[in-house]
Amino acid sequence: MTTIITKTITKICIPLVILFSISLLLAGHNNPGGGFIGGVMFASVISLMYVVFGLKYVKTFFNPDWGKWFGFGLTLASFTAFAAMIFGHNFFRSAVEFVHLPLFGEIELVSAGLFDLGVYFVVIGSLLFIFKNVGDDNE
Repeated sequence: MTTIITKTITKICIPLVILFSISLLLAGHNNPGGGFIGGVMFASVISLMYVVFGLKYVKTFFNPDWGKWFGFGLTLASFTAFAAMIFGHNFFRSAVEFVHLPLFGEIELVSAGLFDLGVYFVVIGSLLFIFKNVGDDNE
């Protein structure tokens, strides 16, 4: 049983940690961060939600199939690795393109970002699949 303070703090932390997770994902190619640590942060906040509110309660409004998230991430990361070969480059070669957007200025688009996104979903899917199945066994 958790206290009202724990539940309130968790409700405040959930959106903040998810935004931080996305920030780590987006900054990962050029700065510290990336798909792995971003995925771990997302999985940790969902795990916190499972622990504080209980698996049955969370399942009533939020019950995705984490195995599908894993499969989507693995497919996206694999596609990114093989996509360079379609264009006659080496396996896993990263492409970089600079695009000018009116409001944001010049931004860098990197194909490794898609790989990071795939890793993000693989980490989220695998960690939460394990966590949810271990929680299901104990109920």
